[in-house]
Amino acid sequence: MDLETSLSWRGPYWYAGRRPRRSGSGDAPEALDVSLLKMFDRGSRLPLALPAAVVVDVAELEQGQQTAFFDWLMPQIRNLVCEVPFYLLTGSDDLLPDGLQPTAVIDRIVPDEVLLMLICIHQRALLRSDEAQLRRRVFGRIPGFGSAPHHSGSSSLLVVGLSGRFLEWQDASDQKVEVVGAFDGNMAVEFMSKRAFDAVVIDAPFDDAIDYMQQIRRDARFAGLPVLAVCEREEDLVLLFRNGASDVLVGENRKETLVKRLNAAIRFGKRRRLADRVLAESHMWLRQQVNVGGLAVEDYTTYLEACSNQLAARGLDLWEMRLQPENFGIAVTSLEELEEINATLLSIADATSRDEDLVCLIRDVGPVAVLKNEAGTTRLQKRINSILTHTVL
Repeated sequence: MDLETSLSWRGPYWYAGRRPRRSGSGDAPEALDVSLLKMFDRGSRLPLALPAAVVVDVAELEQGQQTAFFDWLMPQIRNLVCEVPFYLLTGSDDLLPDGLQPTAVIDRIVPDEVLLMLICIHQRALLRSDEAQLRRRVFGRIPGFGSAPHHSGSSSLLVVGLSGRFLEWQDASDQKVEVVGAFDGNMAVEFMSKRAFDAVVIDAPFDDAIDYMQQIRRDARFAGLPVLAVCEREEDLVLLFRNGASDVLVGENRKETLVKRLNAAIRFGKRRRLADRVLAESHMWLRQQVNVGGLAVEDYTTYLEACSNQLAARGLDLWEMRLQPENFGIAVTSLEELEEINATLLSIADATSRDEDLVCLIRDVGPVAVLKNEAGTTRLQKRINSILTHTVL
């Protein structure tokens, strides 16, 4: 699964019954973490500091307490300056409250390091969604843009394996979600390359499930796709998580619980797919702007201001790199040479950065890269210097 903690924002955890283990890589001090149950018992308001995630183990809520607890918690989550990952930890026998839209519903036995990894993945997904909405707002749509096959299609769920429970998955999924079956991992990856799926369920014996999951996760296009695995033995749960499962369903689940777990995964996957599609569309459009002299300065300035404000809400900074030849010790003697060098620098930056980073040519300014973290600027600088060292311009 695609994980880089430098793309995550730090902050306290809001937790009820389960506090995610800190990574030791610059997370907020543990003293800032908030026990939701203590705050609820006091009737207190939660602090204003943006949390890294909200984690609630529903088994920690006393019988009859759920409604009052979530009536107290949810308005405070909605009033945050921006969206944060929200998790319900559960088991197969737990009844989950109606009306919530968590980022994910996960088995409470999820290992600490996997929960931390999922938080980082979901944080990045939120940043990508924010970026996609910003680009659509500033740059607009591209008429006639054709999206890649794995971004296209109606909302759908892929079930991999020969368990014989296909009809149960159909019954548990939303009526608007198409359910498609695949015999094994090879067939699953082939199907996924030809149309969009918002989530995958692997319902197969343990060894096969590990193999199918690894096949899916090896393909970069599906690294962040929600993948739920089914297992019969609780002792297999941790290994499935550590091999790439977003959630693991142990034994028989209540239908009501299963519906909510599937819906959360599909909702997240659909949002991820829409963001991927918009970012791919804007990436193509920005490359086309090279043919008309580059993106207008006014549009670029509008984007920079909005993006900077958006990141600041999460305590993050925007990093702009001007990719002019002189910044890399390159002397330019003619306009033709400048255009060639600019094209080379843009190509290197485009290949090295992520699609949520903005890499483009700005009219009357030159090539630029706008990155979401300092580590990205260091990586890009090293990559450009390395390639230029071995390239004759």
